[in-house]
Amino acid sequence: MIQRSGSQVDFIGPVAGACSAALAAGLIATGPVFALTSDSLWDALCPALVTFPIGLALAVQTYRWRRTARRFDTAAVPAEAEILAVRIRAGGENPDVAELRVRISGPGFDAFEAACEVPTAAPHPRIGDRRRVLVDPADLSFAIGYDHLFDEQ
Repeated sequence: MIQRSGSQVDFIGPVAGACSAALAAGLIATGPVFALTSDSLWDALCPALVTFPIGLALAVQTYRWRRTARRFDTAAVPAEAEILAVRIRAGGENPDVAELRVRISGPGFDAFEAACEVPTAAPHPRIGDRRRVLVDPADLSFAIGYDHLFDEQ
């Protein structure tokens, strides 16, 4: 029986997490630093109105990425995703994005179908191709496009 659930997650490693957190802290601190070094409150308020919300959003997202990475380090199991449908969205100056419909199967959970996106370059994925994924069996969240996490055989 195939369940129709599962959600794609993204995460970053500890070094990228530290860099992202440092950047967030710098953005958040911009207003107070300008307030200490400028002649008027207005000189500090202008940059802070822009950088504070961006820094706060980056800090929250970094926390979520790292929390997901720690959860996947302890609970995720390797699985396989079979591509059922592909739609390539041109990225312009950025890499193209492949919107995929996949069937994921592996040990410890029932097979399920899900939609996901992965950055791609030529050759583009095709129907029937298989990809390695990590799945958290507790909530069927999965990470695709992290091939460096698998041991080469």
